[in-house]
Amino acid sequence: MSKLRPCLTTTTKPRTADGATAYYIVYGAVENQRGLCHGKLHDREKGQHCAIGSYFEDHPSAVLLESFIDEVATVNDAVPHATPRQRRNYVLRWLKWKLTRYGFPGFATKAAPDVEQVSGS
Repeated sequence: MSKLRPCLTTTTKPRTADGATAYYIVYGAVENQRGLCHGKLHDREKGQHCAIGSYFEDHPSAVLLESFIDEVATVNDAVPHATPRQRRNYVLRWLKWKLTRYGFPGFATKAAPDVEQVSGS
C-alpha cells in the first residue's frame, strides 16, 4: 500500500508499466489536466486529481509499483502552497527531467524544478 496515497490497494496482478514508460504515461495524463490537487488521489468537488490520480483516471485498471506511486506523489505534494496550475507545471517539469534521464529526446530541460521557485518561499 502506498504511504502517500493509502486509498490505493495492493494487488498480485502484474504491473502495467514501469520505468520510462510509466513516467511517460503519467506525463501524458498530467499534461491533459488544468491543475493538480494536493495530498489526495482525487478531489471530486473541484474535479481535480493528483499526478497519480490523473494516471488512474485515464487507466482505471492499471497497476503501478508502490515505490513509483510514492515518488510521483512526493513530487506532486512538494509544493503545498502552489496553485493547482503551478503544481501541474512543477510536476510536468520534473517528469520532463526524469524522461531526459531515461534518454527520451525532446524532453530536454536544464535541471529538475526548484521547489522554492514554485512555492515562493
